[in-house]
Amino acid sequence: MIELPVSFFANSVQISTEIWNNNLNKYSRCAMVFDTGASMTTIDETIIKRSGYSAKSAEKIKVSGVGDADIPGYRVTLFNLKLGGVELGPVLVDVISFPENGNIFAVLGMNIIKEFRTEADWQDKRYDTRGGIERDATIRLSPFFDVSDKVTYESFTPNSSRFGLWTLSPR
Repeated sequence: MIELPVSFFANSVQISTEIWNNNLNKYSRCAMVFDTGASMTTIDETIIKRSGYSAKSAEKIKVSGVGDADIPGYRVTLFNLKLGGVELGPVLVDVISFPENGNIFAVLGMNIIKEFRTEADWQDKRYDTRGGIERDATIRLSPFFDVSDKVTYESFTPNSSRFGLWTLSPR
């Protein structure tokens, strides 16, 4: 089980992740919104470029947001992503330029979330959209897969369900 402390920021539930940084040859922290309404994990282009990933041979895409027109972007495979210190292996992500005046630069989407049973521990913790956070909470993720069974970057298939494109599959 993976336990992730949750922070409430900009009217969203945020968690801390780590993405593999090819330039530094180590992990870099990346705050992400935990968003069950997002089909794909999406990261700002600045973070992706700073982490040494290239758009050169990437698939070009258009991302739809709530109330927004299609946003141009591209799709890359991260070498590795960590949730709560657990290495997930390669992950396909959409890359766009998030609004410069915004507070969100990365979203953890259903291509990852659906691979876990998710529990939120709010207990006496409360969040008021008018006043912000009163206390933090915890999200617990129980994987539907063996976390020690790593998919290598070389064998990763972007059209597969485990951290690639989001597809429904019977459990």
